Amino acid sequence: MKNVFDVGLGDVHFASSDIGWVVGHSFIVYGPLIRGCTSIFFEGKPIVPHAGVIWEVCERYKVTSLYMAPTAVRIIKKVDYEGKLVKNHEISSVRTFCIVGERCDPDTVHWIHKHLPKVLINDTWWQTETGWPIGANLLNTKDFKTVFPTLPGSVTRAVPGYKVEIFDEEKNVPLPPNTLGKVVIKLPLPPSFMLTLWGNVKAFIEKYLEDTPGYYTTGDAGMIDEHGYIHIMTRLDDVINTAGHRISTGRLEEVINCHDSVAESAVVGYNDEIRSECPLAFVILKGDSSELS
Repeated sequence: MKNVFDVGLGDVHFASSDIGWVVGHSFIVYGPLIRGCTSIFFEGKPIVPHAGVIWEVCERYKVTSLYMAPTAVRIIKKVDYEGKLVKNHEISSVRTFCIVGERCDPDTVHWIHKHLPKVLINDTWWQTETGWPIGANLLNTKDFKTVFPTLPGSVTRAVPGYKVEIFDEEKNVPLPPNTLGKVVIKLPLPPSFMLTLWGNVKAFIEKYLEDTPGYYTTGDAGMIDEHGYIHIMTRLDDVINTAGHRISTGRLEEVINCHDSVAESAVVGYNDEIRSECPLAFVILKGDSSELS
């Protein structure tokens, strides 16, 4: 709560999720209680009763830390792409805008930065199995005097306690920088990591540890660039093979979302007799757009 969200006594933490999954008990209930800060509970869609309800809550309760999933931001962005509803509210209290739950495409980061230019955007990557962030920016720690520069599409670097590496999926060997592969974490893992699956130690070993001995297999596909920044692109089973080329569906979505008329997209693979798999994109247009040019 301190080093990733930068919250403590007197701060207001708003995680616009529900308490039914790991974000709920870790960062809505117990985390804020331990840090002595106020936590806001929110249930429902981020555009109900209107697309400015998130900013209304931030203004009313003087929120200092906002924590949302990229999908929630994109839902708001589709309805209010120009950010007119953001301007209707006094939300200067918001210092940090943290992102969780799935890969955040660069276009969504740019939208946040454009309409909330003074907030520090912190894209975080973690899993229910790990209990707390694997990759994130460190906002308040003695070990780092300044935060790392934000790089859209990246969750910055691994936080202390994690050694993240990229392995070739078939050969199980480390890959060079900027090469897509399976994301693994060297054992042992830090406190809060899952110890087993309830009543099924064998399945725990087979699912998470057996594939890459000495490492925890995250199930994600991504790469680490030459600066040590982690880029989580998609799930391993979402990487498609087109004519012998392994293509990240997340990277394709990133390119599609750069189009001015696109609010959100999802790319999946479909079987092709000649090329094995081909990408198929489902696209949601923003605002009143009716066609792509």
